[in-house]
Amino acid sequence: MKTFWLNLPVANIQKSKAFFKAIGFKPNPMHEQAEHLASFLIGEKELVMMLFPEETFKSFTQNGLVKTGEATEVLLNIDAQSKEEVDALAKTVQKVGGTISAEPSESEGWMYGMGFKDLDGHHWSVLYMDMEKMPTQ
Repeated sequence: MKTFWLNLPVANIQKSKAFFKAIGFKPNPMHEQAEHLASFLIGEKELVMMLFPEETFKSFTQNGLVKTGEATEVLLNIDAQSKEEVDALAKTVQKVGGTISAEPSESEGWMYGMGFKDLDGHHWSVLYMDMEKMPTQ
């Protein structure tokens, strides 16, 4: 395998494009001008995330979509570099229309994270791990 990318269905490409750009995702230059889809590069390795209208996405899978208000198919995770980054992203997500599903908090004395839902209800987790405090066992 050479490359991995993520595809997500969305109700409104333009609104989703604005949301992900506002929370710091980098638009993929290859598709930046496209009106019928959106694409972002995520993280240092620039994982590609593609956003497609729900009907287009259903044609790829030939299945119905998970009703994100009733069920979760996947939890998407973002590695934060500090507690401050977690807190800042939580504020930005709320400001641009996302929903906080788990308030920023500490866990097990070495992790700090929060959860949110994007405009389409996809679940995301943001986690900072203080490796110096991580238990050895």
